[in-house]
Amino acid sequence: MNSLRFNYSVTGFVIIILTMSATVSAKDVDLKNLDVNSLVSRMTPLKDMTPAQWRVVWTGDASREATLSWSTARAGKKHVVHYGTVPVGRGGKHKLHQACHSNGLYTIIQPSSSKEGQASKSIAPAYYHHAKIKDLKPNTRYYFILESDGVRSRELYFVTAPSAGTNFTLIHGGDSRSGHADRCRMNLRIAEQAKSNPDVIAFAHGGDYIVSGTKWEQWRLWLSQHELTTLEDGRVLPVIPTKGNHDAGKLYFEVFDLDEKEQRWHTTMLGDDVAIVTLDTNSPAGGPQAEWLESELKQLRSKVQWLIVQYHRPMYPAVKTPAPHATVFCPLFDKYNVDLALESDGHCMKRTVPIRDGKKDPNGLVYLGEGGLGVGQRKTDPNRWYFQNGGKTGSDHHVVKIDLNSAELRARFILVDGSAWDDHTIKSKKP
Repeated sequence: MNSLRFNYSVTGFVIIILTMSATVSAKDVDLKNLDVNSLVSRMTPLKDMTPAQWRVVWTGDASREATLSWSTARAGKKHVVHYGTVPVGRGGKHKLHQACHSNGLYTIIQPSSSKEGQASKSIAPAYYHHAKIKDLKPNTRYYFILESDGVRSRELYFVTAPSAGTNFTLIHGGDSRSGHADRCRMNLRIAEQAKSNPDVIAFAHGGDYIVSGTKWEQWRLWLSQHELTTLEDGRVLPVIPTKGNHDAGKLYFEVFDLDEKEQRWHTTMLGDDVAIVTLDTNSPAGGPQAEWLESELKQLRSKVQWLIVQYHRPMYPAVKTPAPHATVFCPLFDKYNVDLALESDGHCMKRTVPIRDGKKDPNGLVYLGEGGLGVGQRKTDPNRWYFQNGGKTGSDHHVVKIDLNSAELRARFILVDGSAWDDHTIKSKKP
């Protein structure tokens, strides 16, 4: 398996930096044949107080607030975000400043002694920092600089969601997992989708970022490689996170600044007219989650033009058996006329026929996705009834590009080479 070259030592994990001047674009190279070792220079080393592994997280009102997060190798004392609507460059001064509301040591489980009784190499500590910025203007470019104890990042930026309207694009994908080389290639494909289409506003991840959710070494690698989704001009695509079955433990919540008890499911509002309802297929479907889901869908359906759900385990899978949540979730999806269901976990590609009440129905819900952000792909079963006469299955690394407007939603599976495997249009079900 191809992988990036890394240098391990007793004191921790050091990325070998070649040069910070190199840039790679998915449009410039053949991603399938790209030597991923050439990408090391695109990643910021997790060293001392240098802000690294940055991400913007959306789990609330994306037109008016965002969480800006990063990591450092030492704890430090003062962590702040400087931001504004005008670029100032790395050494400039922004008018607005926000101290982090949450700083802490990532939960790192040290390895036990080897079978020979020798002490294993310890894993170096790392620290998370989260700053929530509020009272933002919709549909506005916000430039920001991350600072930890006087050490600054380069200037980056993101764009807030519009306050109203639906003319924008969302990228969705899941299952980054263990395919490090292909994961890097797909990160570049995500960046290219945003570069070639300024209407792309966010990246919804369907879960399974890594293989073992309790292992910081794997999260550390995912976070560093996630920097490849940053555009050459500093644009960062906000992440709308979903928890996968491989994302067990505390690290998922520490990475995305989520409360472990209260934020296993959440709604991200992309303005007033588009809602992304994120569910947790690792928690019981009934009880609190079902009660929350029905309440959320009920109050959203009459308000939004597009009501989209995302979660990890599929209700109508192309490889595995259905998630046990299907008996609870699907009737609620039908009752409140959800427009689109985004799924992962199967390591394949699929789009079902429209389904309502467990049967094909032209007014039903289409379930699509199944995860191809780097994980090895599986063979599908195209003979299942919900793929017949209109559905589709396949196996390749991919993202789903979702274009929205007031009348219809267009979902396209984009492969690593940039070609489209499927192109499907859905009409809005808003009453």
